[in-house]
Amino acid sequence: MAGDMPETFEDMVREILRLIDESGDYWKKAAFYSDPEVGAILDELYQRWEANDRQGMPLDYASEEEVCFLYRKATSISDEVVEMKKREFVNKSMAKDREDVKGKRKRRGFFSLFG
Repeated sequence: MAGDMPETFEDMVREILRLIDESGDYWKKAAFYSDPEVGAILDELYQRWEANDRQGMPLDYASEEEVCFLYRKATSISDEVVEMKKREFVNKSMAKDREDVKGKRKRRGFFSLFG
């Protein structure tokens, strides 16, 4: 499926699950799930799923358009996007540590080892 759209709706769903949910790469998952557009769609899918007594899985309640969008997002997460997410996390963590130092609160954790 390198670069080609899967032939069926079910193939796209399987590929999304393989690339994201079954992936051991937590940064890739973070990049996917932190995308605001993905989040908006997933919020809607979870509402539909809840309204149907949690039958099946949330993706079962997606339209073809929604699955195509999620598929494109899942397949577009490159190593560069993953690295950007890692940098964002580190930058936010370092900013929080700086705020804590200014506020005279001492934090324990990874970043406290360096400052």
